[in-house]
Amino acid sequence: MQQGELTVTGHDYYIIALRGLPAKVEAHFKDHALPIPCNPHHHDELDYSVHKSNKHHGGFDLKISWSVSGVREIVWRVSY
Repeated sequence: MQQGELTVTGHDYYIIALRGLPAKVEAHFKDHALPIPCNPHHHDELDYSVHKSNKHHGGFDLKISWSVSGVREIVWRVSY
């Protein structure tokens, strides 16, 4: 198992090298709640996906992307 937390702001992404092909991947905002934004048209977003690694032959990467209006924490967990 691999797991961790990211403290994020703004709009960006982070790539995590995985130990192999995962059986299950989870990622969510730590507080599980969406705060009420000042602009009702803006919502915090989180997306994640697994891809073949361009740096490690036969390896895989977890890409976590976000767009948030403030400071948020993302919790992620990968099971093999």
